[in-house]
Amino acid sequence: MHTIWKGVIGFGLVHIPVKLYAATEEKEISLQLLHKGCHGTIKTQRYCSSCEKKLSSEDVIKGYKLDNNQFLIFEKEELEQLHDDSKKINIIQFIKEASVDLMFSQKVYYLGPEANYTDAYSLFTKALEVTKRVAVAKITIRSSTKLCILKPMNGSFIQLSTMYYPNEIRPSERIPNLPSEAQIDSDQLQLAQQLIKNLSSSKTVESHFTNVGQVRMQSLIQSKISGQEVIQIDSEKNESHHIIDLMEALQTSINLLSNPSTKKNKQKKKESAS
Repeated sequence: MHTIWKGVIGFGLVHIPVKLYAATEEKEISLQLLHKGCHGTIKTQRYCSSCEKKLSSEDVIKGYKLDNNQFLIFEKEELEQLHDDSKKINIIQFIKEASVDLMFSQKVYYLGPEANYTDAYSLFTKALEVTKRVAVAKITIRSSTKLCILKPMNGSFIQLSTMYYPNEIRPSERIPNLPSEAQIDSDQLQLAQQLIKNLSSSKTVESHFTNVGQVRMQSLIQSKISGQEVIQIDSEKNESHHIIDLMEALQTSINLLSNPSTKKNKQKKKESAS
């Protein structure tokens, strides 16, 4: 794995040298912009609208816009002084995992030990696991200081999740059309609970989380590589029957889950009709 940051975990007088690795990777297939006329690649260039000329990276600085064309100018050294030690994960406190709101989650990383500090790393990981705590800390990555959570995983490694600050979360009061006092029908609630129970599972099924769009794109690419004719398959049309009665919708969903054969029969009828 490629190291994207390295430093130490620090709390009290304890310092544990660690390295940070990306825990996720985008699997979306990237398409490049081309010129429709000649298929040449499109390049983005830095251009100054005042001087009307192209710029190199050395010619670019950062500024904060005040109003219209007024800016405050900042040098690189000024901005670097604003952040904490960029080589230290500074632990603020330890809390129960259940008290962490997923709304604040941002990005996930793996935190691994330096080669000669595996014992200290393992001890810290085990201590978090036994006490059933996670560490709230701050880390500076690429000149940006973020809140983060250090969580023990399977007793063998630490997961670091960067978090949004409270002022970065939009107030839920801004959500439109929220009912102030919803009247819940008891029979509908019972059916909804039954539907949730039928769809519940003790483990996740990986096949349910396949990126269908990505698979189709890969097939399309392979077809073009092979020189085959690309056939456009119309997606299934949305069924036009709208079940207005919520009770009926819930009961129908439960019946389909309870009797898989019913769903298959409906699918066969649909195929034979087409």
